Amino acid sequence: MNILIIGMGHIGKALASQLQQLGHKVSGTTTTAAKIEELQPLVEKVYLLKGNEAEKVAQAGADKDLIIVTVAPNVKQTRTLEEREIHYHEVLELSCQNAAKACPRVIFLSSFSVYGDGGEGIEAINESTPTSNHQEPSSKYYQAAENHILANPQGCVLRYPDMYGAPGDMDFPSRVKLAIDYFGGKAIFGAHAPLYAIHFEDVVNSVIHAITHDLTGIYNVCDNTRIPATNKQVFDAICDSHDWPRLEFLNQIKAPNRAISSTKIYQTGYQVNHGDPNSQWLGDNI
Repeated sequence: MNILIIGMGHIGKALASQLQQLGHKVSGTTTTAAKIEELQPLVEKVYLLKGNEAEKVAQAGADKDLIIVTVAPNVKQTRTLEEREIHYHEVLELSCQNAAKACPRVIFLSSFSVYGDGGEGIEAINESTPTSNHQEPSSKYYQAAENHILANPQGCVLRYPDMYGAPGDMDFPSRVKLAIDYFGGKAIFGAHAPLYAIHFEDVVNSVIHAITHDLTGIYNVCDNTRIPATNKQVFDAICDSHDWPRLEFLNQIKAPNRAISSTKIYQTGYQVNHGDPNSQWLGDNI
């Protein structure tokens, strides 16, 4: 296949490597001219564009059999509601809207934030659980982006929790320290949601799985064997272990407040290989 990856971060670069090993022709995009030389050995062609540039995306995607959208917001541009409104719309919705216009087969790496807090009930959240938190830009624009992808019958949406483990990525203590130093000790997400996390290698493997198994529709992707500790439990433990002040949780970006099922993708033969990175802080009995 002739594949375009929109967003050549850690996920995009790892995907490009694996897809080329599988015999696919792979191109990628970057928003930064200085990165073109670094990316050229990894793909057949590098396009300099932003996902919200409709004409450039159309040109890059015109001859492609598949577009993979891996774009993710920059956390430093999401401190306020107003910043999130602009940034999430441009990065998420417009990238997916333009990708879907350029090619009918698009895979989008989405987020569990579309579920909000999951609503009422005690049953595990699955792909048929209604989306919510429609006013918060993080959730709203992930949902809008998904809708563009799923308007095409060949579209595929893979929903993930927080990602970790990429080369040079911050570990969870570093993320907590960032919240203390850069956000004034405030976390914009909720305290009591289970802190699901997925290793970037599992993300890459799930995308490869979706391609090789020609998956369409929506799939939750996470460890289907256990429920992790909550944001507050993990981050309080991290703060206490480093003698840092505990975070204040603002509950602006809501996350599911109960178990999330990834049975649907597990039934296709995929499973997560990396365990919970935060079990070390509280023990495996949480």
